Amino acid sequence: MDEVDVMTRAGESVGKAVGTGLKAARQGVVRAGHVAEVKLAERGITADQVRGTLVERADTLMGKAEDWEKQTRRSRKRLAKKSAKTRAELVSRAEEVRKEVRKAAKQARKDAKSRAKDLRKAAANLGADAPKARKWPWVVGLLVAAAVAGYVALTRKPEEVHLHEENEEAQAPLPEPVLNGQAPSQKEPAK
Repeated sequence: MDEVDVMTRAGESVGKAVGTGLKAARQGVVRAGHVAEVKLAERGITADQVRGTLVERADTLMGKAEDWEKQTRRSRKRLAKKSAKTRAELVSRAEEVRKEVRKAAKQARKDAKSRAKDLRKAAANLGADAPKARKWPWVVGLLVAAAVAGYVALTRKPEEVHLHEENEEAQAPLPEPVLNGQAPSQKEPAK
């Protein structure tokens, strides 16, 4: 058996199974329909009444679905309009607030400038009203202090200052000069 034969037979067997399944399904539906007609007949309802009721229910459900779709569409449109209007109001209100803040800031700077100017004027007036301190008593005081210091310096006797103490015991013999970078040592007796 080659591959082509195998694939052909596989298709035939699958087709046969599908055909058998569809046939069984159709027969099951027909049997269920007969059983349903019998049960409906026991209650006094015909198949036409059932079909009519199903069509009416389907129409009602479709109408409700369409109404709901229209309502949601309207609601979305209303919501979009309302949000656009609210957004526009917020933007315009924000612009008004910005303008008010700019005006207030400008006025505050103007007021601060005028207050500073007034303070400078008041400070200048305060300084002009105060009596000026005279400088000559300080100069006289400095001259008197210089005169006293000069008088004291000239009237004292100079003290004798001894630069060298003449104490022979305190003087030690001087070491010999350094030769060749070596420190001198005590004189050693010759050997």
